[in-house]
Amino acid sequence: MPKTTREEPHYQRPVTRYAEIEDTIKNAINNQLLPAGIVVTEDPVARLFGTSRTPVRVAFNKLEQRGFLKRFDGRGFVVSGAKRPKRISLAPEMLGLSKTLPQLPQPMTAQRIAADFEASIVQALPFGLYRVHEQAAADHFDVSRTVIRELLSRLQDRGLLRKDLRSHWVVGPLTALDVAHYFSIRAKLEPLALMESAPLLSQGIISQLHAQTITATEKAGSITPGMHEQLETDLHITLLEKSPNPHLLRMIRQSQIALSINQVFAETVGAKSFSNSLMEHRIVFEFLIRSSWDSAAAAMEEHLRLSAARTRKRLMAFSVFKEPNLPNYLRRISA
Repeated sequence: MPKTTREEPHYQRPVTRYAEIEDTIKNAINNQLLPAGIVVTEDPVARLFGTSRTPVRVAFNKLEQRGFLKRFDGRGFVVSGAKRPKRISLAPEMLGLSKTLPQLPQPMTAQRIAADFEASIVQALPFGLYRVHEQAAADHFDVSRTVIRELLSRLQDRGLLRKDLRSHWVVGPLTALDVAHYFSIRAKLEPLALMESAPLLSQGIISQLHAQTITATEKAGSITPGMHEQLETDLHITLLEKSPNPHLLRMIRQSQIALSINQVFAETVGAKSFSNSLMEHRIVFEFLIRSSWDSAAAAMEEHLRLSAARTRKRLMAFSVFKEPNLPNYLRRISA
């Protein structure tokens, strides 16, 4: 009887919507499509991207921190560089979006809000213990509690949240000891999955990812949080997903919660501090491009060992960071 392999569902994380919006607006400003002084508000931008206001709000705050936008006495933000704000209707081409693109079918409701919901959970992880209020989340996204429960179950499977003794959904806190334990698991399992998966990947895919990593290391100073997240996905998800062992992939996925810490850190202070990590990525790909699977696996294990120490230091740094402005369905229940 032929052996069949069932693909593991939901292994690849959804793209963070607010990082995509942040990069798009930043590029529009740099390319002078969005002139200095233009006022931007949440609703029009959310409509142009076909999303809720939550990722737009986060993107605006990130752009303000980076100096692309600034607050003023009116509603919204103003593009930096002009003395007076100018209110005009925001057109798709002002953000580098095509107004002639065909309308894509709307995704399933849970899929539509998955990235935004996950992003808020990840943001809370390093800052303490939070309860997730199902009804408040349903009201926030204008969906049913059934949809929220589906997403909560997915995130529980990923290790991002859990149920407490009273069956309440809770997030965090992620401790330095947790990080050490997760990385010790990853350091054993990810090289094993790489050994199984890499020979099954096409050389075209490996060459493409290798080229992207080279570009990233050469331009490490200009890497955005969204680009950093994609590079992490390339190494720790895409390269492993051809493993024929779904149980191995599930255990890896559940141990990759520490990836979230590095992503929140990149979004808070920028991705420039990840240059050493990117060079380690590049070494793994240098071996893969030569089909040196054993050496690539050893390089992956060493990268994870070094990354564990860096991640623990970043987690400690969160103690001096200001608690993020989280949505009202995440409510702190301990210091």
